[in-house]
Amino acid sequence: MGLISTLIGAVGAVSASLPDPRKGPLREDAYRIADIVVSAFSLFFVGSPSFLAYQRRLEEGQGRSNCQTLFGITRIPTDATIRQMLDGAPPGAFDALFRQALDAAGPLTAFRRLDNRMLIALDGTEHFCSRKIQCPRCLHRRRADGEEEC
Repeated sequence: MGLISTLIGAVGAVSASLPDPRKGPLREDAYRIADIVVSAFSLFFVGSPSFLAYQRRLEEGQGRSNCQTLFGITRIPTDATIRQMLDGAPPGAFDALFRQALDAAGPLTAFRRLDNRMLIALDGTEHFCSRKIQCPRCLHRRRADGEEEC
C-alpha cells in the first residue's frame, strides 16, 4: 500500500472518532461522515477549490469520478455539507494523523534527535533571552550597555 493510500485510510479512520452534529436517526441517503472528511482532505490533496464540483459533473457524465476511484468516496458531499459537518470538529482529532503523515514521509527521519524527537526550525531572531538565566551552552551576546545576556 502506498503512502497516499495509507494516509487516505488514516483520514477515514480519524473520521470515525469525530462527533456527528446531526440529530436523530440518519436517513438512508445521508452522507457518511467518512465521505465528508475524505472529501475535505481531497481538496487539499489536489489543490483545487472547484475539485468537488468538477467531480460531481464527472460522476453525472461518466457514472464514476476520481473521488470514487482515488479516495474511495461513496457520495460526493456539497461544499456546504462539508462546512456544516466539520466546522465544529476538534482540530486535535487530526494530531495523530499529522504525526503519521510526517513519519510516513521518510525524509524527516534525518531530523530526529534527542530521544527520537523531531528537530524543527523556528523562524525568528529571538525566542528567549535573559541577563540572569543562562547555561554553558547558551549563545551569549554583549548588549550596547556592555552587559552580557543569553
